[in-house]
Amino acid sequence: MKQAGQAIDPAKVCLFIPGHLKKFKLALFDRIGATIHAAGGQVIKGDFKALSVLPADIVPIVGCTPELRPLIEAWRSTGRRWIYWDRGYARRVFATDLPTGDNGGYYRWHVGAFQMQSVRDVPGDRWTALKTEVWPWARTGRHIVVAEPSATYERFHGIEGWTAKTIERLRQLTDRPLKIRDKEMQRFGRKLHEDLKGAHCLVTHGSNAAVEAVIMGCPVFVHQDSAASLVGRCDLGRINEPYYPDRQPWLNALAYSQFDERELVDGTLWKHLHGTR
Repeated sequence: MKQAGQAIDPAKVCLFIPGHLKKFKLALFDRIGATIHAAGGQVIKGDFKALSVLPADIVPIVGCTPELRPLIEAWRSTGRRWIYWDRGYARRVFATDLPTGDNGGYYRWHVGAFQMQSVRDVPGDRWTALKTEVWPWARTGRHIVVAEPSATYERFHGIEGWTAKTIERLRQLTDRPLKIRDKEMQRFGRKLHEDLKGAHCLVTHGSNAAVEAVIMGCPVFVHQDSAASLVGRCDLGRINEPYYPDRQPWLNALAYSQFDERELVDGTLWKHLHGTR
């Protein structure tokens, strides 16, 4: 199937590598940077000022660094093209309740968005290769799972206090019991699938828990920036009306929006990364 959108030229991008990356991730992004540099593109390491004065025809590539929030807000308001990377949707290696990935797992890359914002018409081959079971929709649950954002995520997106505000709103709308989970629970506490058992839905801002919940058959309520908004709802006022769509086209598109470490340096990334999101 043909993929719509303008291809990204690696000669016209600038990869920003922040100073806070852990050694294993820094090594990966140094390799990605080397391929970009070899293609004629640019790499900036930790220099926020240099990133802020890039020529308008250069596409900046950034990750989840709270200090970048003002720049990203400016790019979004002016329509400038930019690229965002983060951990992938499926076959991650950390904090996941789905099967884990190999050799560092997958990373998602999107043009002009933090997560996938449209369902592109793509084949199912990449999703099939992930070998990740899709659970049937659960339609009779009672409680609501609220997945808290991390402190870094809150600062990056400017949503400090999201959890308290969301809990207050839910208690105004429903008498359903709430289960609150933080990001570290997946590593050190209850697993996501345990909280989802018998759940009516999951509510979060943009945590990947929403993507995993949809894959595990639990409907979601999320912010529109979340990839799960495409198969969930964004209006808490409809908390008693979960959405149960066909997920396969969405799953196929997710798989075409994430890349493993090999694909990030062998040219596969640039083949599939397009101006559409």
